[in-house]
Amino acid sequence: MTFPTKRIISTALLGGAALALTACNFSQVIYPGKDMQLPDAACGYAGNAVIIPAEDGTALRGWFFNRGAATPLVVMYGGNAMNVGNFASLAATDTTRSYLLMNYRGYGDSAGEPSEKQIMADARYTIRYARNAMGNPEAPLCFIGFSLGTSVATQLATTENPAGLILVCPFDSMTSVACNVVPFIPRIVPMDSWKSVDYAAKVRCPVTILRAKYDQVVPTESTDAFIRKLPTPPVVRQFEADHNTIFSAQGFVPAIMQALPNPQQYQFDF
Repeated sequence: MTFPTKRIISTALLGGAALALTACNFSQVIYPGKDMQLPDAACGYAGNAVIIPAEDGTALRGWFFNRGAATPLVVMYGGNAMNVGNFASLAATDTTRSYLLMNYRGYGDSAGEPSEKQIMADARYTIRYARNAMGNPEAPLCFIGFSLGTSVATQLATTENPAGLILVCPFDSMTSVACNVVPFIPRIVPMDSWKSVDYAAKVRCPVTILRAKYDQVVPTESTDAFIRKLPTPPVVRQFEADHNTIFSAQGFVPAIMQALPNPQQYQFDF
């Protein structure tokens, strides 16, 4: 073996190792470890805490505010490094609707390892579980998603026929967002793509988008690219906040409540 050949092979091996490390790092960015998230107990509302066994038996943990068969079901999906229980105070305050907040696998106190495929399967399963527990398998749905959760909610909106979709800091794809941090590399390493833009055109329900003016995580162009793919122009509101402070921005919670479908519009015959 000549020296140039050795050098080429060594370079390729080093490059492959660097890409593998980069892929691992990006996996940790999308799905950070439990040490980056609040435990469920820190979020409160222990009386509404639930454990739902996934189809494969994995214990998924979260909160279920069951207000009965005559209410619509609002399902909330969190971002990365986030326990979805951070939304629990809103669910506790609004007693006119039922709310389901389940941590993804590996998030909060949920068991298992997260992946796009598994998160989506769990989301559909837990919706069915909650509707049946409410006593109304056809209970109207509304999805609220933040950051990573906007892709979960958007994908669900194409199959679950919700009455509304509320997206906080949405993006076109996780690859696009990652490239904002490290250009090009995320396009050539294996990672869950969370390509919301591929599902946007299939959304048929009203959409409300709440965006942060100073978002340091999701680039403006990424949100704009997603909006352009929606078949109907959404309601868009922008807040004087960044990605992590939008929840405390003035007028944010009222905007969420205004965007939710009115529970009084639904009539049930049981």
